[in-house]
Amino acid sequence: MPEVRQNARGAIVIDDRYAPILITTFFGETNLELGKWFEEMNKKITLSQAAHGRRLISISDATAASKPSPEMRRFWADLSNNSSESMKNATLGTFIVIDNAVLRGAITAIGWLSPALRDLESFSTVDDAIREAMARLIKARLPLPQLAQPYQLPELAQAARTTFAR
Repeated sequence: MPEVRQNARGAIVIDDRYAPILITTFFGETNLELGKWFEEMNKKITLSQAAHGRRLISISDATAASKPSPEMRRFWADLSNNSSESMKNATLGTFIVIDNAVLRGAITAIGWLSPALRDLESFSTVDDAIREAMARLIKARLPLPQLAQPYQLPELAQAARTTFAR
């Protein structure tokens, strides 16, 4: 079931309707409160999929996100560096969608802090990331979700999109 968490500066939408593809959309500024919520929800969903014998592909759409603060760059690096073996084993791929050079630079900087994030694969659109995710699922002989393209945010996320649209 999709989840949304929002505060005055940003929002995160975690959409698990298409598991084993998990699509997270970031709007505006992600602060520590939102980051910790994401960490908790992502772990819960990933380990739940693993308990059912499924590996997950995580797609993070950062096209509507603000550049992360130094505190959040450290948070993302630490989150990646401290990922448990069970989380790593449950993840088939981790993709990020970025269409902006400033954010791409911030992700590169986070990669310097976290060698694990160097495996993060970058795409310019969510639909490109979804196509690659489907190809990986086929290659791994995992079930494909019924996911129509172009991807549409869940209805409950429309307010966040309107509030934080660039």
